[in-house]
Amino acid sequence: MSNNYLPTKSNLIKLQSSLKITKQGYELLERKRLILSKELEKYLGKEKDLEQQLFELMEVGKSLVRNVNIDIGIDNFTNISNGVKFDDYIDIKNKTLMGCEIPSAVHKQEIVKRNYGFYNTTQAVDEAIFKFNEIQDKLIELAILENTIYRLKNEMERVRERANALKNIIIPENEKNLKQISSIIDEREREEFARLKVVKKRIK
Repeated sequence: MSNNYLPTKSNLIKLQSSLKITKQGYELLERKRLILSKELEKYLGKEKDLEQQLFELMEVGKSLVRNVNIDIGIDNFTNISNGVKFDDYIDIKNKTLMGCEIPSAVHKQEIVKRNYGFYNTTQAVDEAIFKFNEIQDKLIELAILENTIYRLKNEMERVRERANALKNIIIPENEKNLKQISSIIDEREREEFARLKVVKKRIK
């Protein structure tokens, strides 16, 4: 029995209250873990879909780049692509789910400013540039999604460790202390009752 709990009725009541709160805390942690698990499953599904979309976009993008390289040559396309400017920015905000911060991003982008002329270029150049602009959007979305998954996994691990500590260490220890204190108090009450009976007999 812990030295913090002397076998008194006052400590017995305190320990009973503490044990009740601890069990409630464990139940809340289990509910939180379940909610986070469902959210994680949802985001993992989104990640899989997004990776597939990105793969398909990259295949189209690579095909467009090959066409451009054939049409105008690698050096010309490299010069054009290096000069393309995008007026865009990413605004990252966090929302809270069961104490876990989940990032979300707003990617605002202006229309691409064409800094090249139509001479010595083809339609494939425009298509390639806009396709890779679309790929950039998906990459940003995937990065945010992967960060969310990472945070959810970390939070779930933290909740799991705390729940296990309550279930396997704190609750059993409190139950053991409670049983010992109850046993000692019951024994004292039986002894006191026996003494009172002896006293009454002597008085008679």
